[in-house]
Amino acid sequence: MTELTVRAYEPQDFVDIKVSERVQETREGQPVQMWATYHKARGPALTFIDPKGRVVVCAGVHHFWEGSGEVWFVLSPLAKVYPRTGACVRSLIAYCQKVLGYKRLQLAVREDWPEAVRLAEYLGFRKEVVMKNYGPNGVDQTLYALVEEAANV
Repeated sequence: MTELTVRAYEPQDFVDIKVSERVQETREGQPVQMWATYHKARGPALTFIDPKGRVVVCAGVHHFWEGSGEVWFVLSPLAKVYPRTGACVRSLIAYCQKVLGYKRLQLAVREDWPEAVRLAEYLGFRKEVVMKNYGPNGVDQTLYALVEEAANV
């Protein structure tokens, strides 16, 4: 199995991903380039590429405050070819927890995007609540969370 390599996320990586209707010229009424730059500014992020230099997945964490952030990821159609895509995102999450000290990570997922739901569950996130009219064009999304429980003292 061919492995993916990792590099620091750059906004152009996000722009380069072609994910059908999910990312086009605009996202939530804003240019894709604006979103791509926003992701870089908000916290740690990585890009995973295949041996041909094609972007397979971009993932990162938007830092809220100490110990808390929101995971984001964008999968290219190539993610279906590389079954270790989830492990790549998991490595970023482990880094955020163990090295950066995140205690709570959350993730908003469209329920009509089965690949994203499967990835959230694979990563150990648990459903918390359905957020009505939350996403682009009023799409409902589910908030998933990965929380480090405090030890009972």
